[in-house]
Amino acid sequence: MRLKTALVGGLFDRFTYEIPLKLNERITIIHGPNGFGKTMILRMIEGFFKASNAALRRLPFRELHLVFDNGESVSVVRTVTKPTAGSERGGGTICFSHHGGATDTDTFTPRPDTRPEQLPIPIGSIENLIDDLDQVGPQSWRQRSTGEILSLNDVLADYSEHLPIGPQSQESDTPGWLRDIRLAVPVRFINTERLYTPLTRRESRHFPVQSREPAVRRYAQQLGEIVKQTLAEYGTLSQSLDRTFPARLVAEPERSDVTMESLRSRLAEIEGKRARLVEAGLLGREPEQWGGQFLAQVDETKRSVLSVFAQDAERKLCVFDKVLAKVDLFKKIINGRFIYKGVTVNQNGFQVVNANGTPLDPGVLSSGEQHELVLLYELLFRTSDNTLILIDEPELSLHIAWQEAFLNDLAQMAQLSRFDAIIATHSPQVIGDRWDLTVELKGPK
Repeated sequence: MRLKTALVGGLFDRFTYEIPLKLNERITIIHGPNGFGKTMILRMIEGFFKASNAALRRLPFRELHLVFDNGESVSVVRTVTKPTAGSERGGGTICFSHHGGATDTDTFTPRPDTRPEQLPIPIGSIENLIDDLDQVGPQSWRQRSTGEILSLNDVLADYSEHLPIGPQSQESDTPGWLRDIRLAVPVRFINTERLYTPLTRRESRHFPVQSREPAVRRYAQQLGEIVKQTLAEYGTLSQSLDRTFPARLVAEPERSDVTMESLRSRLAEIEGKRARLVEAGLLGREPEQWGGQFLAQVDETKRSVLSVFAQDAERKLCVFDKVLAKVDLFKKIINGRFIYKGVTVNQNGFQVVNANGTPLDPGVLSSGEQHELVLLYELLFRTSDNTLILIDEPELSLHIAWQEAFLNDLAQMAQLSRFDAIIATHSPQVIGDRWDLTVELKGPK
């Protein structure tokens, strides 16, 4: 199930847009002047799929209509209300309508805003959990990064992923059709604050405190966990195949079609793939197992044995296929962009090195280099199949040449990870000659 079209009505009480997604190319670019709502559209889509009803209540739109490639559609109608006490933001009520399901139309109106007594944590602990907030009233907080005054529901909309509130505060009465649609289309929003990511610290007696660290450091470690997990799967499969090898060999019927030529070709492919894995940093270097001298000593009685052994080796190495393709592309793009620097990969994750091979702290890279690393990592290693990726201003801090190469990089990653992307950009360099992928946001006539 994929999002096919997004229609927005009454954005800022002024704009109405229709955004058809370029499903064949998997990339859609929205562009327009500042203030026309590019980022707001991405937030609305994220708010719907992430079940953030509090966010949808406060975003300045009247209607959002989402059409899917299976014929289903969902409408979100927002009715404006006055700002709540302790907040500078406008509020609203929302109603969902579903078309194309088992019945003609299903509707759902979420429960009212969360009350303090519904939270599983003391309301006074919120400012201790989120470094960016200072409590300035019984149910209001000042956001340090913007100076904005937020209500409780504003805080839950902006920081719910970083609060230990658990399922108690979630919408338990959400109908099945709405849950199913949200689950069918995973969404990831890569916003302009992507250089930093929450870091859990144990500075509170009761709850972890959220702070921030450079995302490149966190992602370098995360890739190490991915590599270790893949190696663990490889080890488990290897042990299983090795343990059952004698029994399978006895049960294997004799094959007269196993020629030395076919065997030599298979073993060469296995060694070639192993060499790629070593070069990628996913396997340690080992001496060649099946050289010409070894094969010359293999007689007719041993060819079938070696054929089964080669089949096992192929199965073992297939465990790495997905991560190998992503690591190869990650290294290819980064090492082709960075000057006098590069990246290597091993069981500890990725490591930035200078031209002499000396490791560098990724946190000291330029903002452009960090943006490039973060974008690539997010798209390759934090994105599952059929995810809808929302990218706000991919051009931030990137050199003109890197902006011009971005779409080609994105297309390669979209095909590899099988995601759809909606990009909001001001940059003609990002668009290049691919105006066929664009949707222009225009004001009313």
